[in-house]
Amino acid sequence: MKLRSIYFVLIFNLMIFAHANMWAQQQENTYLNIKSYGAKGDGISDDTPALLKAMEAATQSEGTVYFPHGNYAIHPVQVPSHITLLGHSAWAYENKDKRDEDFEGKTFLSALSGDARALLDLGNNRGIRILGLTINGNHQGKRMHGIYARHSQCEQYNCIEDCRIQHFTGSGIRLERSWVFSIRRCLLMFNDEHGVDLTGGYDGWIIDTQLTANKGAGLFARGEAREGMAEDQIKDLKFFGTASVMVTANRIEWNKEGGILLKGSNSMQITGCSIDHNFGPGIRMVNSIGNTITGNMVRSNGAQKQGDWCSQIWLENCKGTSVTGNSLWGWYNRKEGSFTYPFPYYGIIAKDLNGCVISQNAMYHSSSKEGVSDRGGNKNSIITQNAYVKPNIKQFEGGFSLVEE
Repeated sequence: MKLRSIYFVLIFNLMIFAHANMWAQQQENTYLNIKSYGAKGDGISDDTPALLKAMEAATQSEGTVYFPHGNYAIHPVQVPSHITLLGHSAWAYENKDKRDEDFEGKTFLSALSGDARALLDLGNNRGIRILGLTINGNHQGKRMHGIYARHSQCEQYNCIEDCRIQHFTGSGIRLERSWVFSIRRCLLMFNDEHGVDLTGGYDGWIIDTQLTANKGAGLFARGEAREGMAEDQIKDLKFFGTASVMVTANRIEWNKEGGILLKGSNSMQITGCSIDHNFGPGIRMVNSIGNTITGNMVRSNGAQKQGDWCSQIWLENCKGTSVTGNSLWGWYNRKEGSFTYPFPYYGIIAKDLNGCVISQNAMYHSSSKEGVSDRGGNKNSIITQNAYVKPNIKQFEGGFSLVEE
């Protein structure tokens, strides 16, 4: 009996050892450490050759290129299909209290040059995962985006998660005619164009993401051809807005042109977002069809703008769009800046609408001039039962003050 017990223990241990070896081999085949391919990660050396070798190896093993903590300086690259670029950057927001020198994270991809449409160009490739990286444009080039994708008649299903994307001369992410994508738990800030540019992109999810302090909009779709675009590109792009994107539980703030600016778009669902203090409308939707804006907190938008751009929500020439159940607030007594005039002027601007509903919005102190500003041309639309309370504002030379009720 004693020998039999020893035998079983020996066999059991051998099985565990074999399983551990197999698991280690699988991990070695799956996780490809970029430093094993010659990367230095010192922010100075050119790590582009190492990245290209690692990505090629990943395509052969269906693997993941793993980035340990470091600053990997690279020139723009094309990313192949069905691989993962994985880091653990663990970024924060800003170093306002001077206690957090690692607030940008510890795992960077940094641009060495910018003569390309993107630092990470996904092109028409599919099934790519970009996870947990700080991607820094270093202000390189002219209109270079952080991540770019464009399909040709096929769903791509590329996913970008847990990334901080910053300091690009273009947009943080540009998905041009990119079909089926997800952007989750990311921070896109300090880019010279937009946080996310979806012009021509559709069928996607933007969830739990912060779009802040970009020089353009937080979320953008042009709705028309960009000046200088070649005729073959205009024909290929088909349409210029965006469509069927679920924009859910995001924070969109302090963007210079506005929060969400969409033209020629349809089937958009903007739900549960915080849209705060953008230097332009919180949401502006033009020439668009069949969209839903519901359950959002829209606060203190239109900063440093005049006229209609000094508004919280602006709909013009829209059809079949509902704006319901949102809370709009002007926050006229906020203290973190010098505010010389009472923005926003308008809560909701409605012009040339057809088959739209603007109803059941809470608009306490939403705007200093009008709650819902009906500009006419609206037909077959319901604009009613919005609870607007106009703020009592005392203006004086160089500023204003809110007279509390």
